[in-house]
Amino acid sequence: MCGIFGQISINKKIKTKKKDFLKCLSYLSHRGPDDTGYFINSKIAFGHKRLSILDLSKNGKQPMMLNNGKFVLIYNGEIYNFKELKSELIKKGYKFKSKTDTEVLLYGLIDQGPRFIEKCNGMFAFAFYNNEKKTGYIFRDRIGIKPLFYSLYKGKLTFSSNIKSIHSYNKIKKTINLQSVSSFLSFRQPIRNETLFNNIFSLEPGSFIEIKNKKIKIKRYWKLEKFFKKNKIDKGEKFYVKRINELLKSSIKFRLISDVKVASLLSGGLDSTIISSIINEIIGKNFLAYSIGYTNKGYNEFAYSKLVSKKLNMKHKVFNSKAELYFKDMKKLIKLRDQPLTIPNEVTQFQLCREIKKKATVVLSGCGADELFCGYGRIFSSVDDYKRIKDINKISKKQKAIFLDNVKSRYGKINFKNNLDHFLSIYPYTKNNLKEKILSEKFNHKKINMNIKNYFKSIFSKIKTDNYSDKMQFFFQKFHLTGILEREDISSMAASVELRVPFLDHRIVEFAASLPLKYKIKTIKNDLSLTSDKTSEINDINKYILRKTYKDKIPKEILQRKKVGFPVPLHDWMKKKHIRKIIFSTLLSKKCKRRGIFNHDFIKKQLDNNKISKFVGDSRIYQDSIAAKLWMCFNLESFFKNHD
Repeated sequence: MCGIFGQISINKKIKTKKKDFLKCLSYLSHRGPDDTGYFINSKIAFGHKRLSILDLSKNGKQPMMLNNGKFVLIYNGEIYNFKELKSELIKKGYKFKSKTDTEVLLYGLIDQGPRFIEKCNGMFAFAFYNNEKKTGYIFRDRIGIKPLFYSLYKGKLTFSSNIKSIHSYNKIKKTINLQSVSSFLSFRQPIRNETLFNNIFSLEPGSFIEIKNKKIKIKRYWKLEKFFKKNKIDKGEKFYVKRINELLKSSIKFRLISDVKVASLLSGGLDSTIISSIINEIIGKNFLAYSIGYTNKGYNEFAYSKLVSKKLNMKHKVFNSKAELYFKDMKKLIKLRDQPLTIPNEVTQFQLCREIKKKATVVLSGCGADELFCGYGRIFSSVDDYKRIKDINKISKKQKAIFLDNVKSRYGKINFKNNLDHFLSIYPYTKNNLKEKILSEKFNHKKINMNIKNYFKSIFSKIKTDNYSDKMQFFFQKFHLTGILEREDISSMAASVELRVPFLDHRIVEFAASLPLKYKIKTIKNDLSLTSDKTSEINDINKYILRKTYKDKIPKEILQRKKVGFPVPLHDWMKKKHIRKIIFSTLLSKKCKRRGIFNHDFIKKQLDNNKISKFVGDSRIYQDSIAAKLWMCFNLESFFKNHD
């Protein structure tokens, strides 16, 4: 795991001062504290910051080259099946000097070109240049586990694991993308491949950039949508139980390959417990597991994580976070990220990874299971709400009246034009009417909201059936998951820790897409008068196939737990005068007002002590609190201040 930064000529020669290049590369030092390497000529400038995981010797140094720069590679990530691929290349006559996956990738690209990546199982972002053919490639992994940003400027393409290096190197004028600011408040991330800055983009997962014949093309080498079949063949529960166990065990075995210490995250929830259980099965007891939470009542899951660690004989370490340290680390992380944070617990993840770094360099996470196996019951089960609304006359008169009251209470209306209209009523973290109160008059909300709707429509349209459930699942894996993965990567790499996600092995992603819905959500009792927010937690078993597969391997208390989030006690903290002062002084500062992003009259009213713990919607869930919205605004302004 590393950081990469560089530039490839499209139709202009590379002219750079070594000093300037290395300064921009240094902004990635937290991603790779173990070594620095670079290669510069008139066609490319490649830089690398190394976090040593495989082959800790100098043989793993990057950029990795052949024939004095005829072929050059810089690479961030892991290719887990590199040993198998290496054997194939050895049979073809290739000779290896190192034990790294980097060298396997280099020879594979030389031998087979971009097609080689289709054989690779892993997470990666890399740049490869063939000086003989004057052709460059920039790749990002299928799921988007590793970040890759780029910008086109004066006949050259600049790319990096973070945005700051690109800005500094190209000396691009920093202009805020207002569309992305609005999208951030709605969904905690920009739409499309945009970032918070104009003219800097994120390469989409499963894609690569080809630079050839003084032109660039962006191509997709993996398409998730093709695995969502119209007519899914039901192979039976026994088959799926056996298959998911085989795939997950194989995935974890791959992700335990390392020349440094490996640990696991343990929240006390289903997904991390399954991961820990399989690790225990593979390598035995006494592996490291880490948990973090808060001393505030209801803001930690230590009772469950301790239960699991005791049963599996783990070396379990528990940490508490406090308000004072939280806001201090929040500023640090925003600066390292060079983007606003996406959710409050991103800071907590960073704090935990900093503790992990004292003992281990690699950590396994249960990330991704909710998106693949319908873990968000309230949302995924809402498909049934939509179906009943469309077929309202098929339920009894008494149930119909109660159901429509529940529909109006949850959605604010009882009619939807189509499934996209229904989805847009429940997915946003901040509803449009509230977002428009928070933001200033400089935002063209009508145009922005139409762009958002068209983008969502384009994602839904990629599923070529009328299956609303498949469209929703595809959306969560295509859009929602990429935001989660970016924060997982950055919060861990900020502490120089490599985070691996076994559930997101592409074989498991493809398997999950082909799985009939009844193996993801099993309904025990169908109450036609209730909407999913009232019944899902009671009458549905989410991630059913996972619970069924591991029912004899994990504690019953974990197996029967319902989905819980990882909230931060912002409501409690913001009642404290010194914390409110931090928020107040930032959001009501002269600089913030001059920036013109927020409606400061509205913000000032929300800072009233009596409103901090109130909710902006009827659902009374964590993300609907005034404190959570103020955190998002404070987060955005803290980010903007870094660029003044």
